[in-house]
Amino acid sequence: MAKITVAQAIARVLERMGTEVVFGVNGHGNWALLDALVHETNIRGVPARVEDQAVQMADGYWRMRRAAPLPVVTTSVGPGNMNIVPAVATAFYESVALLVLAGAGATHWFDRGGMEESYRSGPEDWVAVLKPITKKAFIVTRPDNAIDMVLRAYQTAIAGRPGPVVVQIPFDIQHTLISDELPDPTPWTQCRPPAPDPEGVAQAIEMLARSRKPMIVVGSGVHNARARDELLAFAEAGGIPVATTSTGKGAFPETHRLSLGCIGRAGTGHANTAARQCDVVVGIGTHFTDIDTGGWTLFDIPAKTRLIHLDIDPGELGRAYSTAVALTCDARLGLAALTAAASAKGLAQQSEWLRELDSERQKWEASVADQRHSDLAPLHYARICHDTAEVVAAKDPQMPVFFDTGHLLSFAPAFLKASSPNIAHDGFFHRMGWSASAIIGASIAMGNRPALALIGDGSFIMGGTAVATAVEQNLPLTWVVLNNRSLQIERELMLKLYGRETFCDYRKSTGKELWNPDLVKWAEAMGATALHVSKAADYAPALHHALELRSPVVIDVDVSIDVQGYRSVWYPYPTDFYQPWKPGAPTQAAAE
Repeated sequence: MAKITVAQAIARVLERMGTEVVFGVNGHGNWALLDALVHETNIRGVPARVEDQAVQMADGYWRMRRAAPLPVVTTSVGPGNMNIVPAVATAFYESVALLVLAGAGATHWFDRGGMEESYRSGPEDWVAVLKPITKKAFIVTRPDNAIDMVLRAYQTAIAGRPGPVVVQIPFDIQHTLISDELPDPTPWTQCRPPAPDPEGVAQAIEMLARSRKPMIVVGSGVHNARARDELLAFAEAGGIPVATTSTGKGAFPETHRLSLGCIGRAGTGHANTAARQCDVVVGIGTHFTDIDTGGWTLFDIPAKTRLIHLDIDPGELGRAYSTAVALTCDARLGLAALTAAASAKGLAQQSEWLRELDSERQKWEASVADQRHSDLAPLHYARICHDTAEVVAAKDPQMPVFFDTGHLLSFAPAFLKASSPNIAHDGFFHRMGWSASAIIGASIAMGNRPALALIGDGSFIMGGTAVATAVEQNLPLTWVVLNNRSLQIERELMLKLYGRETFCDYRKSTGKELWNPDLVKWAEAMGATALHVSKAADYAPALHHALELRSPVVIDVDVSIDVQGYRSVWYPYPTDFYQPWKPGAPTQAAAE
């Protein structure tokens, strides 16, 4: 029996599990881990420039795979570890599975404040920061059970609702020798998801059989369960129209006759009409957020509409709306069971309902045509989203396309038509700059495929240093930066509420003109090709050209600061502590 270090043992086990890539940043706390992972395995190492970007690269990787092997991240100590917090929170609230191996100082020095130790509340207590925003976060305390602890952490990340797990490993334990007889890791990579209760399925189908205006609303749970085929089969079995949330976008073909597109604040008119008028809604892998429900004003549950809710996490069932039927299950298994029951029942489509929604679709399409084809200069957001979707569909329909938060959230759900499931949005935590680095992981997950990020200038300045990593890795990525020198979504709503903006518009203190750093020069300084677009007619050709280059390209696009955000539904934010509030259709006065 030979001896190897704990770090070497972890690296070997992860390689046996099929791990393809480790993202990370070097810091003195994770030297042994980095040395073993990068130099003693065939795992690809991708060095990031900032720790949160490493996590976001892993995030993008997961969103393209949604299954083991997990992406792995390694970080160092102190501030390096602390830098991952917001990116890990995004992964946690958006059900993204990944494994973080973080460094720590030697146990010999614990509680003395050595090596940037988080010691004041207890010996190396950094993982306490992560506990509310991870599925599990802990520090390894013995070398002889370190492998078992890592394997259990791995299983925790992928079992049930996916999520991030953080394992902190002290410096001395990383270097301590243990036996090289390592366990077979296969059992920790295989999880059997829960199936729905048959009685609940029967109740759901009986309810749908009586429905005259049913609809389906799906979120990212369908992506995580890889249940897109099952969703299509269920929708077609009952002829039920399907709306997606912004994070569920791409789960159902947007060219299908039953597709309603995205629902919510910036959803399509016909999707929101369906939400207001439906008598039964089947919610699958979604928790009905304020963005997706117009501040809980679209559905009138339970007074007018009854909810059939499927989710792998029982804690989300009934959180936003009371349920008529609640099924704790994997989305794929739940949909398969519903399809079988619907076929046995002979569930028939409601043709009059579908005709009504098709009429609403035509009205909505006509109402937004001017935005979609606008020749405004600086450019209109809707035109950029529309043209991006057209170019991607023509060039590479399976290309990963990620869209960031901000004013893009007011347009991309409705106007950025998904040509494949490989579209993603940080649609709950809305971390600015996420997409800039997430597309790196997405590209790697798909064999270094071209990938594209739509991102505002505020977000790009927060996360744009990821371009340097893409240049180093020679990845064919394109960042389309919508540049108006303002945090426009905040600006618009502050002006609406207060009649003035604060910290939204960027200017030099010596002038009144809006200002940004020169993004073209910045991109070029990082080694990317940079293009500038100021006219609508030039955007699609510029994007075609960027994709043809198959190298890192930043397109700096002038966008209009005067374009009001597209809203399919307006809803009030509560501003008076003493004013009663409850979900449901608002009064006209409240809506205004």
